[in-house]
Amino acid sequence: MQEACERLQPAAERKRVTLSAETEPILFRGVKQVLSEMIYNLCDNAIRYNKEGGAVFVTLKQKADRISLTVRDTGIGIAKEEQGRIFERFYRVDASRSAENGGTGLGLSIVKHGAALHNGKIFIESEIGNGTSIEISLPYSIN
Repeated sequence: MQEACERLQPAAERKRVTLSAETEPILFRGVKQVLSEMIYNLCDNAIRYNKEGGAVFVTLKQKADRISLTVRDTGIGIAKEEQGRIFERFYRVDASRSAENGGTGLGLSIVKHGAALHNGKIFIESEIGNGTSIEISLPYSIN
């Protein structure tokens, strides 16, 4: 997780977005490259669709028999009617605005498939103008 945050720090600085991470040491058996891409894509979107001077908070915690990875931002938010579609390949909430911000529309699809690969679940909370919180809940297992 630290690696993804470090890679995205220059983008955050350009947009004047504060990027912070709070983690617990957790041992998890999974596909490192896929997990890394999931974290990177969530954080990248949180920066891209944030307000100048906003913030992105990344947390990694163990909750009983699950691991919770949450990326929360103070960005533009996602309308309720769009939230069910944002994990579709190439789907963009606002195509004209997405084109300005770059990206391919694949990032959240990668997150969805990575969560499925690790038997995870995705939860989203978002409100227009008040930001977005996306939690990936993964079963805790080191077997």
